[in-house]
Amino acid sequence: MEAISLYELNKLIRSVVETSFDRTFLVTAEIASCDVKNHCYLALVDKEHDSMRAEIRAVIWANRFSSISRTFEQSTGIAIARGIKILFEAEVSFHERYGLKLNILNIDPAYTIGEMAVKRKEILERLTKEMLIHKNREQAFPLVPQRIGIVSSSTSAGYDDLMNHLNKNAYGYAFTCALYEAVMQGDRAETSIVSAIKQCEEDAHMLDLVVIVRGGGAQTDLHCFDSYEIGKAVALLSLPVISGIGHHRDVTVVDEVSHSRAKTPTAAADMIISAVRDFEDGIDNLAHNLVHGTRSLSYDLNRAITDLVRQLEISSRNQQIRSMHRILACVKGLTFALKFLQNEKMALKSKEENLKMLNPVNVLRRGYSISYKNGKAVKSVSDINKGESIRTVIYDGEFTSSVKSIRNSRRNK
Repeated sequence: MEAISLYELNKLIRSVVETSFDRTFLVTAEIASCDVKNHCYLALVDKEHDSMRAEIRAVIWANRFSSISRTFEQSTGIAIARGIKILFEAEVSFHERYGLKLNILNIDPAYTIGEMAVKRKEILERLTKEMLIHKNREQAFPLVPQRIGIVSSSTSAGYDDLMNHLNKNAYGYAFTCALYEAVMQGDRAETSIVSAIKQCEEDAHMLDLVVIVRGGGAQTDLHCFDSYEIGKAVALLSLPVISGIGHHRDVTVVDEVSHSRAKTPTAAADMIISAVRDFEDGIDNLAHNLVHGTRSLSYDLNRAITDLVRQLEISSRNQQIRSMHRILACVKGLTFALKFLQNEKMALKSKEENLKMLNPVNVLRRGYSISYKNGKAVKSVSDINKGESIRTVIYDGEFTSSVKSIRNSRRNK
């Protein structure tokens, strides 16, 4: 076999390739790397379940790249970059020095948008399966959110909108805001946003809630927020998260896992201000209810006291009347009793006088005497015998005598 040079072999391969692949192809692939140096040099891969099954180099020549990239960016809102899936038209070419590659002639932006939607659905299904989709909503929303952690870029229009609305709120509420700087789009956005959320977790004791904001844009301009890693970080954060990363038509993975979703950064500020206002209104209502309740209670108590005083007066008056009747009855009874006692006293005195008159002492005082025989009063001459000894009592003494004679009085006859 005759030996040939490598150059000759590659020329032979080139002729075979150009003969066999004499037309263009529509190809789908993921951009593994992108290097723009006038021309755009790409590494394209095809994966199945995170396993690499094909890889090839590609190029977009400068004369086409400016037009293709401008159209793609205007349609999708993002530049051609690593991690994006694309549908492109290409021709197969082989160069003796640089080998096999694809020469990309055009890219379809609609396919990229559709692929991102499929990717978002797969991420949401995974978060749901891992019980993370609603986990951040389990965090209690603060009654008075005043210490706000903001994940955003200091150059973002959304950040400016949020801060202006918070600082110039109509109620004069003061908020303490801490910016956790992050890249909000492009290849570095995912890593940067996850890092900022982790910093918020470290400072959770100094924050009431976290807001993730950026300005709106094309639908795919927000593709970095359709990230499993960012969604997981938001779900596991120990603070409630408000997402305000796009317009109302854009719903990202971060919107789905956040505690609350605001249509815009300004709406996120309104949500925070409204929470403080609702709390203040609640306090005002409680104060009003307290004053009204106190007045009503005071009125009811005064009315009850007035009724009790009136009842007490009536009861006292009735009691006085009943007592007066009892007293009058008692006085009447006492008057009758006193009169009865006086009468009885007079009767007693009369009886006493009579008794005094019948008292033997008083009889003796008038000159009478009483004779006793054997201790018994002699009432009749028949009670004594001649010669017996008798004892005679007179007013001022007594004496003993002997009976010498006995004579009956005429009255006994």
